Amino acid sequence: MVPDPSNPTDIANGSPSPADWVDRYWNVPAGDTLVSINKYMIGTHNSDAGATKRSLVVQEAAKRKLTVDKKAFTRASMGKVSPGDCEHILNLALDTGKATEDTIQAWADQSLGVDCTGFVVAYYNEMKRISIDKYSGGAGCPFLVGAAKAGKPPGLPSALIWDFDEIRTGDMVVWMTDKMLETRKPGHIALVSYTNVVPDALLIAHSNGANDGSGHFGPNHGRLGWDGVKSGGNGKYIQVDGTGKVIVVRPPAWIP
Repeated sequence: MVPDPSNPTDIANGSPSPADWVDRYWNVPAGDTLVSINKYMIGTHNSDAGATKRSLVVQEAAKRKLTVDKKAFTRASMGKVSPGDCEHILNLALDTGKATEDTIQAWADQSLGVDCTGFVVAYYNEMKRISIDKYSGGAGCPFLVGAAKAGKPPGLPSALIWDFDEIRTGDMVVWMTDKMLETRKPGHIALVSYTNVVPDALLIAHSNGANDGSGHFGPNHGRLGWDGVKSGGNGKYIQVDGTGKVIVVRPPAWIP
């Protein structure tokens, strides 16, 4: 559905779009070059090679009395970075001499990544729907859906959207049923990019571990074939791509 020009709080009117958000991760300014965040990173990473590289940057920055955003580095250890976090960390790596513009892409490939909820929370933070600093450690899919249900926009019977024609850019696609039962492990969440480009399909923006064919294993673009609304013992869901089971959720004005 196209954005509602009469509603300034309609997230579909906002900028950047979810598709643009993927591009932000693919084009992070670092010195005079651009770096792509290509890694899907889930869980806490405090003792691997990437953690060591980040730690060395923080230590050298302290010696040089450079400003360090500690929350950005905390998010980096958990796969919850925003493009802005990545820009800060990458430029510190350059400023401390721990990387050069020739090596900064390889440095990023080892040291920075984002998981699906990190990608979504960072986007909604950009759209002023949630505070990334409050949820530096992440916000799970059940929490995000619960917050959407609790804060559903006025005029909607439910935060869950079942009519394809009512889906908007910026809505969440979550791999679970309306009974809050996740339909894949680990759980997954994406953002709707477009609904009116490919017939009977949702174009999405998300971060996952699959190679998109261009070397991106983290933030990327995807497509879900719409197979209709179904119901079963575990609840109501939308079937996508033959076997996938998802719900589409309208984000609230604010996630407390």
